[in-house]
Amino acid sequence: MILTISDADNMFRALEGWVPPDACHEVIVDCRKARRFTNCFLNSAINCRVRILPTSESAVSYAGLFSGCTNLNSQPFLDSSKCINMAAMFKNCSRMHFSLHWLQTSNVRDMRQMLMGCTYFSGNGPGYWDFSSLSSEHAMSNFATGTKFRTMYYDKILENLHRQAMAKTLPTPMRNVDMGAAKYSPAVAAKRQQLVDYGWEISDGGEVFANISRTETEFSNAVDDRLRSGSFPGDIDLSAVCTTARNGIAITPRHTLHVRHYMPRPGQPIKFWNGAEANVSKCEANPESWDIAIATLDRDVAVKPALVMPHTYGDLLPNAIGPPSQYPPGTTMPMLWFNQRNKLHVSDFSYLSSTSPTAHMTRPMDQLRLQYFGGIAVGDSGSPACFVSGNRLVVSHAIANSNGAGVWLAGLLDWATAVVSRTGHALEYLRN
Repeated sequence: MILTISDADNMFRALEGWVPPDACHEVIVDCRKARRFTNCFLNSAINCRVRILPTSESAVSYAGLFSGCTNLNSQPFLDSSKCINMAAMFKNCSRMHFSLHWLQTSNVRDMRQMLMGCTYFSGNGPGYWDFSSLSSEHAMSNFATGTKFRTMYYDKILENLHRQAMAKTLPTPMRNVDMGAAKYSPAVAAKRQQLVDYGWEISDGGEVFANISRTETEFSNAVDDRLRSGSFPGDIDLSAVCTTARNGIAITPRHTLHVRHYMPRPGQPIKFWNGAEANVSKCEANPESWDIAIATLDRDVAVKPALVMPHTYGDLLPNAIGPPSQYPPGTTMPMLWFNQRNKLHVSDFSYLSSTSPTAHMTRPMDQLRLQYFGGIAVGDSGSPACFVSGNRLVVSHAIANSNGAGVWLAGLLDWATAVVSRTGHALEYLRN
């Protein structure tokens, strides 16, 4: 059901407390002559798509537009190019998981309490907003009190504010700019201080403390020490890596890990880095539709299987609720991966998702690693991505798409254990 509201010339509190019908999936507000949308949906139970069509007025207020809409989790669509007031626009939208980078803020004079109480704020953050039209020293008061930007978003906000300050387009002073519990990385600490010196009273959760675990340090040293000594890959045991089309990696002497969308067929030969070979007897895709599959071979192969991260992997590695990595920029944890041409590359681990078992890689920022990075391309699906512990590979995931992402095997250990146990085999876990 689509509901359309039209012809009103003032939307002030027009839908305050409104409970939309269960069948409603979109609300269109077509009020071209309206200038005030202040508190339009105040405390409404709305959680469907909202489209506010462009107004013919020269200026419009969206102050409190969705304030108190605690169920709102759908991306709104509206023209904000003429908006002059966004105070409390999303205040207490506690389930807000949508993107805000698209909002145009170059004419906005007031952003007080705009994101206050957005406890679970996510989506693409306001890193590129233009703050040049803020009209008073209190125009950012309690901007994000009670919320928490992810560090990578907060860093972008601070970098953007700093850029505008250096260009002398940022109003100053600015009082009580509360960024809630958001933490910034060491990479932007100096820029944040320059903003404070510029006249912005910023409060936040402080600087991220890089608490790098023993496991992370071990993974880094295992690769970087070899790169620095010029002995890479040295004595790293690569025998578990499959060299046949679409790659894969052994996780027991009888089982190999693949992506679901290129899972090998029964009878297909599988060759390994050290020359060992076997045929696929069957291949099982993950029943929950994750892009991952495990092949069972017709015999054990003479390879050293990749180690597997334990169930406690979340305690050993960084995840998405914090910074993209606990490492300072340029020193993120290295990984090895193997493309469709059987070439060995080094990449960086970005973060674990806290909501689904996926892993991501990023282009190395470290010059030492860059010379061993060939770029992840469409068609590299199935290529294994691994950490290194000593001389052993520790499998993270099989690459599923061209940004290096794939399903994190450690997030599906119960399923993997059930598959390999049918032949009397077991996964070998990394000891932490």
